[in-house]
Amino acid sequence: MGDNLAPISDTTIISAGTQEYTKKKGFAELGGCVATRFKYSFVAGTITFTLFWIFGGDGTVAANASDILVENMNPMTLVMLIPVVAMLMVAIKFRDIYKAITVGIILGTITGLACKLLAFGDIISVVDGVPAGFLTAGVSGMMGTVTLVMSVYGIMGVLNGAGVLEKVTNSILNSKLCKKARGAEIAMMLGISFTTLIFGGVTSASMTTFGKVQNEIGKRVGLHPYRRSNLLDGFANSIVLIVPFLSVFVFLGALLTQGYDFVEPLLLTEVSGGMIYCMILFLVLLFSVITGWGRQYEGPDGKPVSFPQEKQNTLYHNRGRIGPPSK
Repeated sequence: MGDNLAPISDTTIISAGTQEYTKKKGFAELGGCVATRFKYSFVAGTITFTLFWIFGGDGTVAANASDILVENMNPMTLVMLIPVVAMLMVAIKFRDIYKAITVGIILGTITGLACKLLAFGDIISVVDGVPAGFLTAGVSGMMGTVTLVMSVYGIMGVLNGAGVLEKVTNSILNSKLCKKARGAEIAMMLGISFTTLIFGGVTSASMTTFGKVQNEIGKRVGLHPYRRSNLLDGFANSIVLIVPFLSVFVFLGALLTQGYDFVEPLLLTEVSGGMIYCMILFLVLLFSVITGWGRQYEGPDGKPVSFPQEKQNTLYHNRGRIGPPSK
């Protein structure tokens, strides 16, 4: 849910930055995308919360659970929310994720040292001749992700160079689905879902790849960039991310359950079955596509309106104007 709504999320930025206006220059604004997609995320999040509340309490508590809690609790750690708030404020003000992360790391380090939650050795040190500390661990921990992203974007470059994406775009645009708004949105749903599946759930790469296609499909039927952006982000982060053996998120989730001596690690299928939000978000967006809930078209000067261009022309004719209004 946070990934759908965060203005500094890579998926939010990519989904907005790939959808162009047709009646003015520029791409969809981040603020407008987040505001218009709130209703989908809120409904899906509320349903998910309710389901977790009902079905999430059937586990067993370890015998030493209370001891583990007492040993690790420390109310002073709440001060570490200060650098998080500062990071979000910088991200929203400057729209620069690198500035925001830099501020978060520096302020977080200073806050941790000042409140004695960190020692200098926790930041960077040498243990038995090997670099240690969270800076070193952070760099080494990201190398696997960096390699994965480089590989995925390499695949994307090959597909672009071979003209595969151009052929896919033309075949979708020439299909019967793209004649009407609902059909175009179904084509968008299938397209971004299949692309995300191919890229193993790496949504940033799949959205960058298919976002150009989605942009052309949406323009054809006059859909507003906000609507195109919301469907791109939403379907990329929904049901395709829970495929047990193809989603990088399921693998990461399973790895995070390992290393505890008081509980068995979870299987891939168990992690997948617990990703309720992804399932519910898909159903909410599918309902939106079928019923038209939240569907907006691009009106004069790029403003969102509730009816397509043909109806806009009719309304202006009925008001005594000939043809659509000039800018």
